Amino acid sequence: MTKKYDVLIIGSGVIGTGIARELSRYKLNVAVLEKEPDVGWGTTKANSGIVHAGYDATPGTVKASFSAAGNKKYDRWTEPLSVPFKRVGSFVSTEDLGQINELHRLREQGEENGVEELEIIEGTEEIKELEPNISDAVEAVLHAPTAGVVAPYKLTVALYENARDNGVEFFFNSRVEGIDLAQVSESNGRFTVKASDHDLSSDFVVNAAGIFSGKIANMVGDDSFSINPARGEYHLLDHELQGYVKKINFPLPSKDSKGILVTPAAEGSIIFGPNHQPLEEPSLATTKAGLDEVFNGALNLFPGIDTGKIVTNFAGLRAKAGTDDFVIGESDVAPGFINVGGIQSPGLTAAPAIAGHVIGLLEEKGLSVNEDPGFDPTREPIPKFSEMTPEEIDVYADDLSAAKEIVCRCEEVTRAEIEEAIDRGADTLDGIKFRTRSRMGNCQGGFCTPRLVEILSEKLGVSPKDVTKKGDDSYLLAEETKRVEQYE
Repeated sequence: MTKKYDVLIIGSGVIGTGIARELSRYKLNVAVLEKEPDVGWGTTKANSGIVHAGYDATPGTVKASFSAAGNKKYDRWTEPLSVPFKRVGSFVSTEDLGQINELHRLREQGEENGVEELEIIEGTEEIKELEPNISDAVEAVLHAPTAGVVAPYKLTVALYENARDNGVEFFFNSRVEGIDLAQVSESNGRFTVKASDHDLSSDFVVNAAGIFSGKIANMVGDDSFSINPARGEYHLLDHELQGYVKKINFPLPSKDSKGILVTPAAEGSIIFGPNHQPLEEPSLATTKAGLDEVFNGALNLFPGIDTGKIVTNFAGLRAKAGTDDFVIGESDVAPGFINVGGIQSPGLTAAPAIAGHVIGLLEEKGLSVNEDPGFDPTREPIPKFSEMTPEEIDVYADDLSAAKEIVCRCEEVTRAEIEEAIDRGADTLDGIKFRTRSRMGNCQGGFCTPRLVEILSEKLGVSPKDVTKKGDDSYLLAEETKRVEQYE
């Protein structure tokens, strides 16, 4: 028999997991279908991690209605989930006082959108009091103190864990292959969603499938929007430079892009990027021309930064709708089918407001929403042993040797942290990386990967040959060569 749910969510990026977590507050049967082995592996995992103030969205757009509102909800969203969020503030800079009217326009636009505390700062000396290493050529900035940074993958994992602990079911490796509008009965909802490994029934479907949201909408006959993927490339610098860049730094924006930014990341490193490359088909390949563009754009703002500290580069995808705006609302052709598509930047910023809006929309369309008195809004993070005293380690670690065995030298991640990440749902190398930062340091996994494969093999009860980087066919090993016994 096909299992019936009140709400099915397709996609487990920050939008899908955010909606799932908000739905878990109520007495509902909710499930999430995700084609990847883990949460947040689409647009969510590869972006700048910026919570924008909200001045950049054109007033009257859907983006504008959710940007500043989402920003204001971030403290309440992240604190109970123990996710670091830092309001470092942002600059939009110009080297030409002749362009200061554009800064004033952005400030007025932000104020119309509900952004508070915006100010124009003129003069190199005043600017450098807040951002000492910015280019001497910068003459004026728009300062937005409410902007902040968050680790998007850690936020998404936290939302997932809290939603799951409050009763939401997650189905991974479940690619949606079709959606039938079913005959409603006690055992059937309005929709039967056909996934790669099972069928599920539901009264409501939330389409939060990122760059694939247009294709999912097509499955119910909705062709009202399409998604045109765009690629953005980034450089990531070592957290040894922590403090060199204090704020989120943008040049004046263009029609297509906010420009190459330089920003501190929530976890201490520095990010350059992204550029903007429209694509016909999704691709995460980086290009020399694109990375050079990012590199040179960053140096315009911070010419003295030590580019020898670049650790890696990567690319992310944006789900850009044809309207260049968010697509949020019930489908005109399939009642109960809620599209949440085209969520490009500032989607991460807007996520808390979007989640709350979707709950209200579902209720308006007939979903019975009753608060669950057993809902627990809190979630404890994986303990970070490098930040603890020996006494604190004793409290958190049943097996002291696991807490003292460093697996990832660059990020000082212990075996205890790795094992807890696996216990919480990580079953790939990337799943461990996004929970613990192992393989994110200078050596990019050169030292710790063999040990991580061994721990995954032991914990999951599988051969090392079956351990993958990110699921599917991303195997690392063909044959076992030798085993090195660990010293206790």
